[in-house]
Amino acid sequence: MAITGARKRVARGKTPAAPARYSAPALEKGLDILEFLAEHADGGTLADIASGIARTKGEIFRMLAALEARRYIARDTADERYRITDKLFRLGLRQPKYRALVETASPFMDAFADATRYPCHLAIPTGDQIAVIARAESNELVGIAVKVGYRQSLLDTGSGMCLLAFMSGEDSARAFGLLRVARRKIPDALKNELARIAKSGAVIEPSRIMEGVWDISCPVLHDGKAIAALTVPYVKLKNNTTSRETIAKRLADTAARISVALGKEA
Repeated sequence: MAITGARKRVARGKTPAAPARYSAPALEKGLDILEFLAEHADGGTLADIASGIARTKGEIFRMLAALEARRYIARDTADERYRITDKLFRLGLRQPKYRALVETASPFMDAFADATRYPCHLAIPTGDQIAVIARAESNELVGIAVKVGYRQSLLDTGSGMCLLAFMSGEDSARAFGLLRVARRKIPDALKNELARIAKSGAVIEPSRIMEGVWDISCPVLHDGKAIAALTVPYVKLKNNTTSRETIAKRLADTAARISVALGKEA
């Protein structure tokens, strides 16, 4: 029997030609919209989005309606601007590794908040940013709380600086590559600052986002490398005289307990 076509090429030791790339225009259109809105915090009107992704308004109108109906985006009736929701983020948190992290950390975070009367939150690295995936509230009537889903540059948060100081070499190289694209210039003093954080074991510094607030952040480790940062946005309260240094020690102990618990589950 003669061997022909692709079978003949394989028999001669040659790799068959790769199949043509499949095209899914509707899916690509929807992804273009989501990526555009993800990069624009203020969202965009129908015209803004169409211009931004090089489509006509007629091409994307029904796709916007479908994404809105599925709650991936939301439209403000006051200004007719579409904005991306946190649905994609929450879907991502359903991945086993993130679900296990939150489930393991939450009891320790709640215990910390009850004992210190300070809220805390857990952040993971994602690209050149941090993303908050869990938080624990304190019993105080006032304080600073960070919402789940909050994102910010690694370089603009205590959580981000903590992650950069303790993450693996491979993860660090990837993060800095993305930061150079986003920022173009990395501060010359950053290397020394990260070395200082790694030596001290924690971040204790004025917030780069809010005046009067201090970021206190400690790493949650797996195999000796940071996979998350546990952070307290610290403000001095008249009815809670716990010092920054005491909060940092208790936070470090809580982060260490979470790390140990994660190791036991691995």
